[in-house]
Amino acid sequence: MAIPTTFDIEYTCGHTETTDLSATPAGKRKGRAFGLGKNLVCSKCFKKKGKEELAKQNQQTLIEAGEQAEALDLPELDGTEKQVDWATRARYEALASIQDDAAEATAAKTIDAAKQLVRAGWWIDNTTDKELDAEDLVELITTAAEDTDWVECENDL
Repeated sequence: MAIPTTFDIEYTCGHTETTDLSATPAGKRKGRAFGLGKNLVCSKCFKKKGKEELAKQNQQTLIEAGEQAEALDLPELDGTEKQVDWATRARYEALASIQDDAAEATAAKTIDAAKQLVRAGWWIDNTTDKELDAEDLVELITTAAEDTDWVECENDL
């Protein structure tokens, strides 16, 4: 008789899921299966909870972004609803980073330039890279605001 590597585990959420424990030493598999069932939820419930937490976090960020936009007199962004939500969060995070890390005069100049950037796609395309620091963001925003050669086409939303 072969030592089993997969176990049907009933998790705390009440769901049963077949779980592969082949990476666990043979003598510890039954104990591991028992511990998983006693202490964790199934993968579907875990993912669902993660999505709910992310949605809650995104909603809170949108509230804070709205407060920032009102305080700084920023214009509404143009795009689809999904683009506007994403870009609003990106603009909020970029401008907050600039306000925290750049000189006051530089931050004020950058915020004035940001008021000209109302296309949601620009914020998504240019400010969502996590490796950008405040100095990079200042350069991106101030130079983009100087660019007046933008031509709208039928593909722009």
